[in-house]
Amino acid sequence: MQKIYCIPGLGADHRLFSRLNLNAELIPVKWVEATPSDTPASYATRLLDQIENEKPILMGVSLGGILSIEISKLIPTKQLFLISTIKTKHELPPYFSLVDHLPFDISKAASWFKNYGGMLKPIYNRISKEELELFNAMLKKTPDEFIDWGVHAVSHWDNELIASNYFHIHGSMDLVFPKKWVKDFTEIKNGSHFMVVDKADQISTLINKELENIK
Repeated sequence: MQKIYCIPGLGADHRLFSRLNLNAELIPVKWVEATPSDTPASYATRLLDQIENEKPILMGVSLGGILSIEISKLIPTKQLFLISTIKTKHELPPYFSLVDHLPFDISKAASWFKNYGGMLKPIYNRISKEELELFNAMLKKTPDEFIDWGVHAVSHWDNELIASNYFHIHGSMDLVFPKKWVKDFTEIKNGSHFMVVDKADQISTLINKELENIK
């Protein structure tokens, strides 16, 4: 059975992948502490110790997708499964450029997300109460400093290179990275930024089909 190294999104952990039913062994990549000066590229180097395969299969959601791309620039990879993410700086929505000009301190983003997490529900569309509880539980377990770093890191990502061996799955209703800015992906109808949970069956079917062609 093949192994897939899974990198979750910002504010999430291995539980983000709990509803996927894949014909592979899922190996969660754990977050390590980020320094204020870390970029996604430099942070990716410190995740390499957790990846044992010579040519791994990587799966990343949101920030995890960005880090999967950065890892693929450091080591050969067999396949990248990218979910609810962007591939280059050109797919980053223009409003992310406003992060440095907001009328509040973006370095305090974590406290806002944790205190008002329920207000983020519209971003994730029609997720259930159980799914919202999962989102909030993962978010509250994430250190404030890491959330603050992640918001800044994503908004300043400057990547222009992407390997050809990727399979990108994106939701038509993703409000974090709207599909109008994203190119070359397989669309999940009505999929939100949280679709790896609430559209897990559809995503599993797509990935399992791709796995059949990977040797």
